Amino acid sequence: SSINAAMQAYKEVHTEVAAENADPHMLVSMLFSGVFDRLCTAEQCFNNQDLKERSESITKAQTILFGLRSTLDFERGGELSRMLDSLYDYCIRQLTQAHVSNDVSLVVEVKALVGQISGAWDSMSPTESP
Repeated sequence: SSINAAMQAYKEVHTEVAAENADPHMLVSMLFSGVFDRLCTAEQCFNNQDLKERSESITKAQTILFGLRSTLDFERGGELSRMLDSLYDYCIRQLTQAHVSNDVSLVVEVKALVGQISGAWDSMSPTESP
């Protein structure tokens, strides 16, 4: 499943974390930080021209974003879930574009978006999560 793929990509960043034991709200927070770490790495790779690592980091960030999309509950989450779905989709497409057009500013933009969503998520109580 895509959430398992996301966890796999995540675990490669944080091998110490016992992801299996995390509650769903915590799990999503962990996935956000996994995306963020990957984007930071990708950004560095733009600066030092490391194409191979850049490609891997972007792919892993996208894998985690796909996993985050798969956690959305459209029944319970309603409008918020639909908004997040299109935001994740936008981020995934911007990252593809960043890689193809060699444009680091798109990675920076996605990093800012992920930071905002992540901050909003962390400020919600687990019971409010969509």
